[in-house]
Amino acid sequence: MKRHVLFDFDGTLVDSAPAILACFARVLKAHGLHAMCPIDASLIGPPLRQTLATLSGSSDAALLDALSASFKDIYDAEACLETAAYEGCQAALEQLRAQGFNLSIATNKRLLPTQRIIAALGWQGLFSEVYASDSYPGRYSDKSGMIAALLEDGGIAAQSAIYIGDTVADGRAAAANGVEFWPVVWGYGQFASDEQPLPSPQQLLERLVRA
Repeated sequence: MKRHVLFDFDGTLVDSAPAILACFARVLKAHGLHAMCPIDASLIGPPLRQTLATLSGSSDAALLDALSASFKDIYDAEACLETAAYEGCQAALEQLRAQGFNLSIATNKRLLPTQRIIAALGWQGLFSEVYASDSYPGRYSDKSGMIAALLEDGGIAAQSAIYIGDTVADGRAAAANGVEFWPVVWGYGQFASDEQPLPSPQQLLERLVRA
């Protein structure tokens, strides 16, 4: 049985898009910039600086530093607390924990807002580890490296773990580590029916119990 369950965060456990997208719009307006692409859910998932470069159409380091600082000020202080969990996720997490599954998070989100959202939702006791994009500066630069670090630190064998996520990039990161990937349909990515995406958190719970 797969006892170690690793979760993506945005688009998998929480619907962070409304708060994040509104914050992007506020940041661009504050700097007198126009978005170079639609501000929509397709922007959720990549690291912050990469997304700001896409939105601004700029690779200027000073500008991206300023945009990043503005985003963090607004999002970390208030906007992140507007994030809601997907329906059914809390019940599924609580049942998995009660049944002895070890739960962790591996997210491209930064650690501070991730922890604030977890605290606001009352989820502090559910996860053994939370690995974010900035948890260990210099140790990894992408989600593949993040998952590798989480497995190494926890002494977790890849074959005993599953990664749950909502994007193709999540699947690639899991595959790079030899970890089985289960996609979900309620997030921001798209999956073909033959990939057997999970239709609900309850189905996730039921499939894990059988795995």
